[in-house]
Amino acid sequence: MVKIGASILSANYGHLEKEVKKVEKAGVDFIHIDMMDGHFVPNLSMGIGISKYIKNITGLPTDVHLMVENPDLFIPILADDADMITFHIETCKFPFRTIKLIKDKGAEPIVALNPSTPIDTIEYILEDLCGVLIMTVEPGFSGQKFINPMLKKIDRLKNIILKEGYNTKILVDGGINSETAPKVVEAGADVLIAASAIYNKENIEEAVKILRESAKFKNKFIVLDIIISTNEILIQ
Repeated sequence: MVKIGASILSANYGHLEKEVKKVEKAGVDFIHIDMMDGHFVPNLSMGIGISKYIKNITGLPTDVHLMVENPDLFIPILADDADMITFHIETCKFPFRTIKLIKDKGAEPIVALNPSTPIDTIEYILEDLCGVLIMTVEPGFSGQKFINPMLKKIDRLKNIILKEGYNTKILVDGGINSETAPKVVEAGADVLIAASAIYNKENIEEAVKILRESAKFKNKFIVLDIIISTNEILIQ
């Protein structure tokens, strides 16, 4: 089943605890926290204290998305208050070192790729990752329009993961709603992250329900995965 993360980027920061409790009640699978430094992306958002605050008010897993120029500076501070830490490959000189730093601190590593960043940049670290976050908008702002060519990128990445037999999940963030969700799931996405499609709706429970229903679109890779697994059993 496809998992859904609620990005608090579109939440009401003045009532953050209530906003987190709303999506928790609505049945999302985790909370996504976007931290921006105003340098890597042209926007400022939540500081490092938000991660600890949210961890203390919810039982849901948390994913801290570091849209910052030097993620290694933040990881040791944030790791105690995050189940997953997402860093951008565009900001990372030594990704194996960054991945080890995240794992050593007890969190799961996820790498993010901007829309124009090719998959080749993460080919050799795929096996060591919990997931890959495909940005389907230019990072920095909520409510942007989905970039359609990213469907090909998701499809290509899924083929590589299946071919190599990795357990790496594909997350998608940016312009996710009831119209785009079935498209990215068909392309191979395992996890959807949504901000405005959840928080900009009057009825959050209904919004999450609609998004989850739309994400039940049949993933074309399920059949392929079964075929590959069956062939491996026959060969053995």
